[in-house]
Amino acid sequence: MTKTFALLVCGCALFAAGPALAQDYDDDGKLPDTPADVFSGPHVELGVGVDHINFKSYDDLASTSNLSANKTGLSYGGAIGYDTPLTERATIGVEFGVASGSNKYTNPALVAGTFNTAHINVAHDIWFGLRAGYAFSKKTQVFAKLAYTNTRFGVSGTDGSEVLYEGIAANGARIGAGAEQRLSRMFYVKLEFDHSQYGSGAFNYNKTTPDASAFDLRATREQAMASVGIRF
Repeated sequence: MTKTFALLVCGCALFAAGPALAQDYDDDGKLPDTPADVFSGPHVELGVGVDHINFKSYDDLASTSNLSANKTGLSYGGAIGYDTPLTERATIGVEFGVASGSNKYTNPALVAGTFNTAHINVAHDIWFGLRAGYAFSKKTQVFAKLAYTNTRFGVSGTDGSEVLYEGIAANGARIGAGAEQRLSRMFYVKLEFDHSQYGSGAFNYNKTTPDASAFDLRATREQAMASVGIRF
């Protein structure tokens, strides 16, 4: 968490320094005509930040939660997108991103003789969706996004003697908001907060659990990310 905090502080420092670093002209000696033009076109970015996930695992047979926990870790990845002007200050665009992270949960309350979730690893995080922006000036804009997201979880279960593993995919929706600061003609920094809600991720360890148990993993996720990008 110390490293994560340091990375976010660095991102905030870059964001605050944006007005001092930003240039007021492009290769032709002037900025595009409107603020929306400045924040339009294709972009590529890399980001890192805090990733907090709430897990709930349900026993399908009993329909009751047998695991309820949360875990905070590190998330890192990148995104590409394209934005186009709607008005002099408003833009709309699409974005696709892929990330991974360090989140791993270990269940401390296992009961011997009862098959239950023991470990949950968070693998890939993929999202695709729409983004709308509003530029206050030719240096700063705020934005909101709505996206489809898919995350893969690696789940291990045990009854105290036998250990089984299964990888499951969970689909969901993501909403987010943030601010982007232009550093130069091409470079920018961005701070963003996202919330994701995942649906049911059913699994039964390939039908090999000792007591024929079936499970349903559900999760919500909050991410605070700092990114550096290039807009072409």
